[in-house]
Amino acid sequence: MDSATAELQALTSSANAGLVMDFDGVLSRITDNPDASELLPGTADILASLATKLSVIALLSGRSASFLAERATIPGVELYGSYGLEQLTDNGIEVVPEAQRWTATVRQATRRLHQEFDSVDGIYVEDKSLAVAVHWRRAPDRDGAARLIAPLIRETVDTYGLRREPGKYVDELRMPLDQDKGTALRRIITTKNVQTVAYAGDDRGDLPAFEAATAAGGYALVIEGPDTAPEVSRVSGAHFAGPEEFQLWLHRLDDAMQ
Repeated sequence: MDSATAELQALTSSANAGLVMDFDGVLSRITDNPDASELLPGTADILASLATKLSVIALLSGRSASFLAERATIPGVELYGSYGLEQLTDNGIEVVPEAQRWTATVRQATRRLHQEFDSVDGIYVEDKSLAVAVHWRRAPDRDGAARLIAPLIRETVDTYGLRREPGKYVDELRMPLDQDKGTALRRIITTKNVQTVAYAGDDRGDLPAFEAATAAGGYALVIEGPDTAPEVSRVSGAHFAGPEEFQLWLHRLDDAMQ
């Protein structure tokens, strides 16, 4: 039995199973323009169906909760943004208390990065509510863009006390909190009393969640692409060749839970 089938069967046989997923690169194709990211056609219907069958189904993304709400408001699907620092609730977006004192600092750093890079071809500064990211996937010379960006990223980290997290042609500056996708996933497991959990991700920011899932006796679902970091490719679990293949697995899971 292959790993993907084994993990599917584990979820279908559990009385209290949870499936938590990243957005970009997992349910959506990676795009040159981060604002253009959207669910693959048909995915919303699959997730809505699974939400009636699994105890927990959630998106846990580095994107803001408002971004997720615009693209993935699906009945029964919980939305956690900014690496779990935000959650969309019936009362709006709730932010963990530790993050609130850093919001002004993130805004200041975001303004500085916009001033430096908004006029540079192929470099895009993304406002992420509780973080800021500098992308250079669209740059004509990616290596040159990375060299251009690096000094100001270091200066911004030193000036504002933020934490640098590298990704696929992106540097993200986050609040220096002991919070990541791993701590967020552990909160979900605990508060929802999840007995069997699987986490799907594709980038370095997902590594803590992979670790949290396996530490809880659960499973890692790794979605790979042409730019997958080596440490992500080495994660033990089921591996999928892109969001389309993962969508097929979601179909299988939904069918198996009829």
